[in-house]
Amino acid sequence: MKQILTPEEKQYLRRTSNYLQSMGMREGYFEIELEQEASTIDYDSIEWKYVSHFSNNYSADIPEGLLPILKKVVKYVASLDNLNNDIEDLSFQRIEVRIDSFHKEISVNHEFFYYGRGEEHSIDYDSKEDKEIFDKWIDEDLEDVEVPSDGILRLDYDGGGDSGYINNEFQPTGDAVPAGIEDWCYQQLESRFGGWEINEGSDGSFIFDFNNSVVTLNHTYNTEEHESDTLYEESFDK
Repeated sequence: MKQILTPEEKQYLRRTSNYLQSMGMREGYFEIELEQEASTIDYDSIEWKYVSHFSNNYSADIPEGLLPILKKVVKYVASLDNLNNDIEDLSFQRIEVRIDSFHKEISVNHEFFYYGRGEEHSIDYDSKEDKEIFDKWIDEDLEDVEVPSDGILRLDYDGGGDSGYINNEFQPTGDAVPAGIEDWCYQQLESRFGGWEINEGSDGSFIFDFNNSVVTLNHTYNTEEHESDTLYEESFDK
């Protein structure tokens, strides 16, 4: 990578490292949040007046003489225009400028978070009692619901950000879901997969098999993955 620091800037970074170590910090960093869909660093939009403390220790001030160095480094990285913008389902991204007081290195990293998929879990409600409940639904709740020729109806649900819902229509027919069956589905989600709607959330479906009077619950939690690209790094040890 290109080296852009002057001898004077390296000397100041060594003094900054001494300051960080006096605060009990092996490293200090600050973060610049990016728009979720941003593919470049908009240097001119950075509000430097708010860059006054290290993000990992708000008791540690960013020295006045360090700010011009940080601006120089970030402006250089912004000119490279090399953010990884090929990530699907990106949820959050930021730039992190890090000073390693132990190894005497400064780096700029692109941190990005995106949604992934966990392992799918399936539960079959096929006990004698479960089948009796299903047959009761057929007699009392589902008499006006169209059943496809393959005998399968699907009920989808989705949760995330501390809220979740079960679709109130069966697929593929679009028939309304009786309240009692909807309540039963919510109860199963809470008892089997508590927290299904929290943070990254989860999604799945209830499969109603009229051929065998069996319900199958297919459930998958969402995950948030994290990766980091180093856009710039330079030693100031000497």
